[in-house]
Amino acid sequence: MKDPAIHPALLLSAALVLCAPPLSAQIIEDDFNDGNDAGWSRYLPLQDFGVAATFSFPNGNSYRIQSAASPSPEQLGAGRAGSEQAGAVYEAFRVEVDLVDWDSALAQDIGLLGSLNVVGLGTTNGYAFTYDTGGEGAYLSVVNGEQPTTLSSSPVTLVPGQSYRFVLQGVFDVENFDGQLCGEIFEMDDLENPLVRVPGFDFSFPSGSCGLVCISSTDSGATDATFDNYFSTSATDVDKDGMSDQWEFDYFGELYWFEDEDFDEDGQTNLEEFLGGSDPTDPTSLSGSTEVGALEVRVAGGELTVGFAAQDGWSYGLETSSDLQNWSPAPGAVFSRENGAGTLALPVAGQDELYLRVIGSAE
Repeated sequence: MKDPAIHPALLLSAALVLCAPPLSAQIIEDDFNDGNDAGWSRYLPLQDFGVAATFSFPNGNSYRIQSAASPSPEQLGAGRAGSEQAGAVYEAFRVEVDLVDWDSALAQDIGLLGSLNVVGLGTTNGYAFTYDTGGEGAYLSVVNGEQPTTLSSSPVTLVPGQSYRFVLQGVFDVENFDGQLCGEIFEMDDLENPLVRVPGFDFSFPSGSCGLVCISSTDSGATDATFDNYFSTSATDVDKDGMSDQWEFDYFGELYWFEDEDFDEDGQTNLEEFLGGSDPTDPTSLSGSTEVGALEVRVAGGELTVGFAAQDGWSYGLETSSDLQNWSPAPGAVFSRENGAGTLALPVAGQDELYLRVIGSAE
């Protein structure tokens, strides 16, 4: 067998996107492998009162935030520190980070911030999703003037020495003054099924930046937590139905229609219309055949099919990506050939944004 090669006729199709276009706000990624926090604004509300905070980069590939105890908890609040990506302001946000280490001897709240505004001592507004190491629970809070109010919470216990992914999402319907948020914590070997999911509703702060935070949960305590693999974007799916929230707002005006329902009763589910690029409110608009470069794409019946000219002596496979950078074979993709035409079929129920490419190899 010859070495595998990319079929030259299919290179034009490598950037095929089967989803609604994402919002235009920035995507921010930082794995801290450069050993610095360039681009971050450090959150040091107690600095002017002599409270030390340290920002370091263990092994040159993670981000450790430590703060000393507050000198006057009654007047200044507990010891705390954090970091903000102030240059990226979102009207809807998804922010993620891996918690890779923390001092288990300290009682502290560790996690993510979203929709941040007026960051500073006694002024910070936004939303927080944190894990309380002392109370062993996950908390979703609205923060007003640095004062948190719990929207919802759920018990969970994280094991020191293990890493976990935190995800916080928020989407806001400005016309109806409605906001939906959700925080999740995942084990690193299962990023599909959260250990805990904490939803909430609030419309206090419909836009802002995102960041990281550590807050002592005792008056005299310090903080110490280490993060990695920060990511933020405006593309959200708070209700986890496989359809982007903005697309649902644009067509339905709300998030309460689900992926397996058929809003316009045309025989195609809402998810099929999202993936196929048709109008889910118009029964005459169907996700049918779409020509993209060398490919013909169809979404129907919970299945995506990709058709193309297949050369004799070649085999073909389908690869997927969420970012056009990291590609992997599509599980469940089935290849068939007939009269010089190739077809790859893939179940798509529950899929998020999906990028596809067809890879051919000489036999």
